[in-house]
Amino acid sequence: MIAKITSGGKGSCTGLAQYLEKESPGNWFTHDRGNIEAPQVVASIDANKKNLGQQDDKYYQVILSPSQSELNHIGNDRAKIEAFTRGAMQAYATQFGKGIESQDLVWYAKMEQGRTYSHTDKAVQRQERAEGENKQGPQTHVHIIVSRTENLARYQEQKQAGAIDRKNPLKLSPATNHRATSQGAVQGGFDRTAFKQAAEQQFDRQFSYDRPLTETFHYANTLQKGSQVERVALRAEALRQQPSYLIQQSNERSQRAEPEQTREKSKGDLSL
Repeated sequence: MIAKITSGGKGSCTGLAQYLEKESPGNWFTHDRGNIEAPQVVASIDANKKNLGQQDDKYYQVILSPSQSELNHIGNDRAKIEAFTRGAMQAYATQFGKGIESQDLVWYAKMEQGRTYSHTDKAVQRQERAEGENKQGPQTHVHIIVSRTENLARYQEQKQAGAIDRKNPLKLSPATNHRATSQGAVQGGFDRTAFKQAAEQQFDRQFSYDRPLTETFHYANTLQKGSQVERVALRAEALRQQPSYLIQQSNERSQRAEPEQTREKSKGDLSL
């Protein structure tokens, strides 16, 4: 699972929304509904920017990219990917440490089915694949546009009902350098590492996915940023886990093959 947050946008999200329409138009979704058209997405995000300066980011893009193993586990099912996205955006809201939920955000998601090779792919650099060539296997991933400002309509409703007493709506930046601070002028924050791990754990809980160590964010992050001692220890742990994982895979393949073998045997009995 790759959960990535790109740099923010300072103007209208029109260009990004139009780019994300490249596979097929419409069919955006959010926390409580689907089948949303791009113009509605743009209008909603662009209008939700109270108290932001001209040079402030107005929105961010979150990208959720399940691995092929994860997609195969859920049958590359659109409804399940939508459900996972809603859970991941709840985790996104929680990371700010301000007691907000997904419905307190303004966000819209667009699912894409395909990917192509780019010049940064090792297969292209090794001249094994051509730039622009379609990648094989399930490639479903999700792009999410999320406003930096909390949901203004919900903020006003809660304020009028006396549920909150904040003078201004929250500004929610995942690009902040603050990490879950509880003291000082800025409280809360956003931990991007914790969000990536939360998205991974959300998938595992939601779909009972038995994730091997080598597929975890912790493993990839340690190999990239950890000390030599940490990398060696983690590789050794992965090797210790690998035999049991391979045995489990073999058993699962045998169980799947057993009905087919039974059918073949039945055919043989009928021909006697």
